[in-house]
Amino acid sequence: MACVAVASLLRTIELEFLQYHPRPLVQYNHLIPFNKELIQSFHQKLGFLISQHDEERIDGVEAVKRLETKLRDLAYRVEDEIEILVAHLYDEEVDDEYLDGIADLFVEEEDELRVEDLYVEKPQRDTDAEKTQPCVKLGQVFQTAMEEIEVIKEELVKIKTEGRKTAHDVLQRSQVISSQHASHSKEEMVGKKDEFEIIKKLLIELGSKEKKVVPIIGMGGIGKTTLARQVYEDASVSIHFDVRGWVVASQLHNKRQMLVSLLNSISKQGNLENSTDEDVALKLYQCLKRQRYMVVVDDVWSGEAWDDVSNCFPDDGNGSRVLLTTRHAVVANYTSFDNDFSHHMQLLDQTDSWNLFCEKAGISSGAEFEIIGRPIVEKCKGLPLAITVVAGLFSKLNTLNEWESIAKALDSSTTTTIAATCSKILSLSYHHLPHHLKACFLYLGIFPEDREIKANELSRLWSAEGLVKASKNENFDVVAKRYIQELMD
Repeated sequence: MACVAVASLLRTIELEFLQYHPRPLVQYNHLIPFNKELIQSFHQKLGFLISQHDEERIDGVEAVKRLETKLRDLAYRVEDEIEILVAHLYDEEVDDEYLDGIADLFVEEEDELRVEDLYVEKPQRDTDAEKTQPCVKLGQVFQTAMEEIEVIKEELVKIKTEGRKTAHDVLQRSQVISSQHASHSKEEMVGKKDEFEIIKKLLIELGSKEKKVVPIIGMGGIGKTTLARQVYEDASVSIHFDVRGWVVASQLHNKRQMLVSLLNSISKQGNLENSTDEDVALKLYQCLKRQRYMVVVDDVWSGEAWDDVSNCFPDDGNGSRVLLTTRHAVVANYTSFDNDFSHHMQLLDQTDSWNLFCEKAGISSGAEFEIIGRPIVEKCKGLPLAITVVAGLFSKLNTLNEWESIAKALDSSTTTTIAATCSKILSLSYHHLPHHLKACFLYLGIFPEDREIKANELSRLWSAEGLVKASKNENFDVVAKRYIQELMD
């Protein structure tokens, strides 16, 4: 990803050469005075180039993919060369200190053995030629990189003149849009009211008093978790059960994490570090015993994940329920032998798909927008995730021309499956981000799937990695929080 490589290189240049008080070793070797204008020029051109690339927002063009590869390789190479050069200076300094140390060992016996007689001779490095050697090498690095930058810039201009570009991102609207959106737990589910009532009936209205597992089955992005959350937070469901709990299994499930998360969602237990898995499982069982409980086990991928927690759910014949979401029918069959208590989620029809798109995109009328938008919504094939993502992208656009550009990019797709179409939409949404947000978004990959990420922790990590660009009068945490909000929007 070019954006990450460029962000890292820009930060390295700033840390090594553009600080108000550079490192003494860098100053001593004249790296900055000798190359100051060249360093500043390269830094500016590289930043300008990546920002210009962002403004074009070109997706699916092979020429641009090659350009991104060149830019990424350039950034990685230049950063490596800078770091190797600076590291070599430190190595030489360490060697000099080592030689001085050896000489000092013999100072007290100077009468018997003169320092000059030592077999190790400290090299003289004070000549002008030797002092300028590292800065000459650095200048060559930046000069070569500048030439490559110009070539990439010319390619970008050529692509631009050919007219292959997508819409201009109106990022400034993000703060306004965020205030218009309600939290996920309070949103109404478009087109899912019937399914909501079906699940609620299985949980609280059917007369079976024995414990029942209620699997919700459906492909990724169809809204299983959203439906489960709506039911979980419904007032009539909440009143019906004595105890409720929620846990996420995920594709790479962790037994202890599941047990601790579920136990804490039911009853805060404090520090469980010294408790064994068996202790935690027993505490969970005791919390549910003789209670009419409802537990949601979200995103179950395997029978093993179910086995890790299923023994903690007692059956006291009081109508307790376990609501389970999974992509796989075989997992649903493994957890429940009663097909009457299983539910397969359905894709949205065209009417509900359009209504969801309008709600998420923040539009209420306009025949022109509908002419452009409806074919795009049809390509989403009724998958709520795909509709929501593409609507979020369209919500950032102001004009019909911008809508048409995005529509053309999506229309160029020859994919036929729902998964491939959704991947195309997600890819377009990613490419539409500015480069600093791309890098921050990709950084989220260090966290495990389905983990709740604390904003404060994330902002500190971004800042430490050099992904947050703050001006002189700005606080890094404030800027990082703004990045988080922009990504959420």
